[in-house]
Amino acid sequence: MESHDSLDPRSSLWDLVAVQLRNLRLNHRWTCQQVGDVASASRSHVSNWEAGRRRPSVANLAPLDEAWDTAHLLTSLAEHAKEGHDRPRVGSFLQYEQTATSIKNYSSDVIPGLLQTEDYARALFRRGGVVDDIETAVKDRMRRQQRLHEPNPPHLWIVLAQPVLWWQVGSPEVMRGQLDHLLQVSGLDRISLRVLPVSAGWPGVSGSLFIMTTRETEIVYMEAGRMGRLVERPPEICEFSVKYDEIGALALPEDQSRTLVEHMRGLIT
Repeated sequence: MESHDSLDPRSSLWDLVAVQLRNLRLNHRWTCQQVGDVASASRSHVSNWEAGRRRPSVANLAPLDEAWDTAHLLTSLAEHAKEGHDRPRVGSFLQYEQTATSIKNYSSDVIPGLLQTEDYARALFRRGGVVDDIETAVKDRMRRQQRLHEPNPPHLWIVLAQPVLWWQVGSPEVMRGQLDHLLQVSGLDRISLRVLPVSAGWPGVSGSLFIMTTRETEIVYMEAGRMGRLVERPPEICEFSVKYDEIGALALPEDQSRTLVEHMRGLIT
């Protein structure tokens, strides 16, 4: 299956941009190289745009809208996606996060954003290649973390799969700093950090699972790779809550988790 087959234009405006771009190219019988020549990009960039691995800018798409006479379709979609109208993936998730009284998270791939250091977040953005302005993205992520240090912060329950601790993001210095930060924040009130050891086996969830409770409602957000899904239906929320509890039952206690983080930090060379 090709990468573009995994796109979901019904759930993501960026995926819709990718699908429309590919459809328009094929309808006009253009090659990726021809698109790149008009959009001031390489052939590989165009291929990555169509697969959803990278995001074209409005400046890239504007000449294509003109060449294909689309009535500004591509640029309009990209502007809406960039402004955060991509609801299931980013917009509402961040709104819920800022108003949540309780956040439960299981992550199998990376340190969650609320606990990342600047250097770790910067290395992730550089590796991912999905943001135009890395420094602005890092600042936005650090700004999200301010809630943890304000009066009445949310209760934060984090379970990390053990491989998250040894997968190097950035340099060894970046990883040492990140694990030091985990040890520091794990001592804060209302933050619980536990590790799911590899000996527990695969828990049946890939990527990240968030369960966020506000004063009005409860929602679930699932994210794997670059695909995200917001769940608001009570029956599904109940199912994911049970899954989170099952994962938590296999995780190490807080003190043993802290010891494991310290051990993994000592292995970084």
